[in-house]
Amino acid sequence: MSHLKERKEKNCLNCQATLYGRYCHVCGQENLEPKETVWHLVTHFFNDITHFDGKFFSTVKYLLRKPGFLSAEYMAGRRASYLNPIRMYVFTSAIFFLLLFAMKDPKDMVNSSSTPDKGETLAELKHDRADLKKELAGDDDYGDSVSTRGSIAKLDMELAAIKEIYGDTTTRTFTSKDQGLLLVRSIGDSLPEAKELLSELPKKAQDKIYGNIHRIAKKSEDTSKAANDDSRMSFFGLNSDHYPSQEAYDSAQNKLPGDLRDGWLERVTMHKIIAANVEFDRDRKAYFSHVAENIMHSIPKVLFVSLPLFALILNILYFRRKKQFFYVDHGIFAIHLYCATFILTMTSLLLYKLGNLVGLGWFKVVIGLLIFGLCLWTVIYLYRAMRGFYRQGRFKTFIKYFLICWLAFIVNSIIFVIFILLSVVSV
Repeated sequence: MSHLKERKEKNCLNCQATLYGRYCHVCGQENLEPKETVWHLVTHFFNDITHFDGKFFSTVKYLLRKPGFLSAEYMAGRRASYLNPIRMYVFTSAIFFLLLFAMKDPKDMVNSSSTPDKGETLAELKHDRADLKKELAGDDDYGDSVSTRGSIAKLDMELAAIKEIYGDTTTRTFTSKDQGLLLVRSIGDSLPEAKELLSELPKKAQDKIYGNIHRIAKKSEDTSKAANDDSRMSFFGLNSDHYPSQEAYDSAQNKLPGDLRDGWLERVTMHKIIAANVEFDRDRKAYFSHVAENIMHSIPKVLFVSLPLFALILNILYFRRKKQFFYVDHGIFAIHLYCATFILTMTSLLLYKLGNLVGLGWFKVVIGLLIFGLCLWTVIYLYRAMRGFYRQGRFKTFIKYFLICWLAFIVNSIIFVIFILLSVVSV
């Protein structure tokens, strides 16, 4: 109840109904003086927060300790003492995913601990060779001189192979692996010194060495070609191999007769695939980072979409009790189940983070046992909730528990795959 002064007039300022007491029997508004001070606004704000928090924590107590109790209370009409299920779902899911995203950066899903090999262009390799020549000119130590000459010779062979295969104006980036394969090819094809040394070996040994060198080079070319062919993205049979850009695809479509052009859905899908391939070719690491981020942010959507489907599964399994339980009742049960899962998972994550921060051996053991207990309670929570809400025997509930888990896993997997496919083409 507010501490503001009650109005003397007995008409509701909100709906103009005649009042019989402090509250309007039509709209529920309290009959108070409309003028408020800053202090009243501040106290009203904290009263609302305190009221929400108090109702939230009392609701959570029943939610976790007595599975199925809140759903049964809601179904019986006893609702004012507990937090509204929809509001509770929004609040718990928002806190859970904020915590999850704060603890796990999606970019970490594609980052490795090793330093990435960015490679070098032809111009950079030439610059490295020039630096080595300068180093050789001022090097008096014989050992270091030999090492530098060897590095220069290696670069000369790599540069010769690049010019032969890609030309002298290529802007392609060559990783250390690419440079190694180029060196193998150069040794096998064009290095007189190597051939002179090999000529001293028996003919059988020469054939074996040359065969290995050419096999490695051929395998490298085939692998590179296959990687370039397979890396282009396809989507239910559609691929963008022949279209380097959306404009090229649209131009090709416009040249076709009207009855041979792709439909609206195919055009939209092809535009998405081409855009994804362009991003993939530009920077693969950034592309996979974007995909991981999209997948992480799709988890709330997957759960939100799966919730009414989970309620539908319950409605089907309890079809013989359709006069007692309506679809909305199953939906309320599903909401309470999801809220409990969010809270239990969030608690486990916080405990895990706490154990890593403290770092004490015995403390980690205690944290591990607590997390194990929470995980075990999460697994059996659905069974206990079904027993508490639907009031069936243990055997029937046990059978339906496994059916629900199996069907929910299939449905969630299908939804998740769909969102992954959408994430792949929506970077």
